[in-house]
Amino acid sequence: MYRIVVIDDEYIVVEGIKAIIKKRSMDCEVVGSAVDGIEGLDVVRTQKPDILITDIRMPGLDGLSLIDIIKDELPKTRFIVISGYTEFEYARRAISLGVKGYIDKPITMEKLEEVIAKLTREDEAQSRQTSLFELYMGNMMEKVILEKPEELRKECNVYLSQLRNQIEYLGIYKKECYHLLCVLLELFAERKQIHEEWVHISHAEIERFKTIEEIKEYISLVVKKIAASMEAEKIGANHFVVNKLLQYISENYNKDIGLTELADVVNMNPSYLCILFKEEVGMSYVKYLTNLRINKAKELLKEGYKVSNVSEMVGYNNYRYFCDIFKKHLGKTPNEYKGCIRKK
Repeated sequence: MYRIVVIDDEYIVVEGIKAIIKKRSMDCEVVGSAVDGIEGLDVVRTQKPDILITDIRMPGLDGLSLIDIIKDELPKTRFIVISGYTEFEYARRAISLGVKGYIDKPITMEKLEEVIAKLTREDEAQSRQTSLFELYMGNMMEKVILEKPEELRKECNVYLSQLRNQIEYLGIYKKECYHLLCVLLELFAERKQIHEEWVHISHAEIERFKTIEEIKEYISLVVKKIAASMEAEKIGANHFVVNKLLQYISENYNKDIGLTELADVVNMNPSYLCILFKEEVGMSYVKYLTNLRINKAKELLKEGYKVSNVSEMVGYNNYRYFCDIFKKHLGKTPNEYKGCIRKK
């Protein structure tokens, strides 16, 4: 049920609205009223209504000035203005303040029902939008937790596009974007134990922007910074993992080291390790191991070891297979290579 405050300097208008709402059972309740803006400001602050219905022209404090004061204090309150004045300037200012409806005098049941019904439809639409935005928000939080920077950037772009299409008013857009940044930055800072200034954003930072495009660009920059920080940390971690693997391979190249065994060394999924190794080293694990073994074999052959012994010393129990691999890499069999060394 909507909680409503009515403010109008004409007592009969206030009572008329109360009577209409009570008679028509519009899922609304008038929880407060006033006949001037100053008194009305106190009532609104006390009652914190869902909807404020106020006259534009009133003594002491006019309706639009009242809305201007209260809109930041009560961001969830919607505003409906009533007036016998239809000048463009009033309408333009009302729109800039985020007014949701306008009723011209004389007020009738039909006019009031229509504007309340409009708010109800907007609330239902907003509820659907909120579900959509919560889905994107959840997706982005997941990307931060799983440390997927590229997917985080893509998800953010989709979110901002949807937000731009669904939200009409700058104030609401700012509110949604501020909420997004607070959630993502808090999650990122907490997980990474980061206390730098850039991860703590104030509402004033968003409020200084004058257009949706400016906000969108700012949000994108912040999310890119989060992604870049994740990437930098990920690269560092990857280097550590790969260096550990290279050290292990260097010490155990003469053994039968499969990818699964290698993955166990760093507690990593073999499939992911295969991709990571190639990205960081520039070649597959099998190719790297083969190159290492052939180079070690060349050194041993130069030292005078027999080919059959060299084969086992570099991890090839099958002598014929070793000879085939060696020739494939150097264009000579191990014996031919050894003969060339002697001639030198």
